[in-house]
Amino acid sequence: MSNKAAKQEITEPDKLQVLLGQVRDYVLTHKRNIAVATTIVLAVFVLIGGWAYYRQTEETKAMNLYNKAVMETIRVRMAGLDATAAVKPLQDVVEKFPSTEAAILARYRIGNAYLNAGQIDAALKAFQGYLKEMSGQNELTVLVHNGMGNCYEVKKDYKNALAHYEMALNAKAGKPFAGDILANLARTYEAMKDNKKAVEYYQKSLDKTNDPAMKLIIGRKIAILG
Repeated sequence: MSNKAAKQEITEPDKLQVLLGQVRDYVLTHKRNIAVATTIVLAVFVLIGGWAYYRQTEETKAMNLYNKAVMETIRVRMAGLDATAAVKPLQDVVEKFPSTEAAILARYRIGNAYLNAGQIDAALKAFQGYLKEMSGQNELTVLVHNGMGNCYEVKKDYKNALAHYEMALNAKAGKPFAGDILANLARTYEAMKDNKKAVEYYQKSLDKTNDPAMKLIIGRKIAILG
């Protein structure tokens, strides 16, 4: 029996050798295609790595330019100059590095600069540009909606003002700013001559506000309207 098995092992090809032979034949037959596929895979990895490096480099350059623009914003404010003087360096960030995080931050600051200068339509355009580029809820988005609420309030478009204040208030990231946003809602209802709603939101704001001076102002508002 053992002789028969040994004879069979000698006469039959080894399965591993057969498999290796098939692999070798496949490689020899398709070596051109394999070489092309390998080159493509390597090229893809090189492109991905190169793109990641490029993006990181662009983000670094953009943030450096943004930080300089912020310093210019501070200088303008301390010098008592027109707030729009701070727009140009921030706009440079957006134009030179439009797809970066720094550009998103710059759009928010541009909106604020125009709002502080009383250029409401320009402020709205900048804030809308921010929302177009930025998805999801974060603290900066909350501030943008709050800023847009300010813009519409100045324009006496109270419906849109309330809508943006509500979006800011209802966002998860809006909790730290709840006192201020509630006061903005109250002020808008007051402008609409809805004293009942105004008092309701002033009271809510009072409960969320820690600033003693702000508490005093809100308390007086409640006393006058109530």
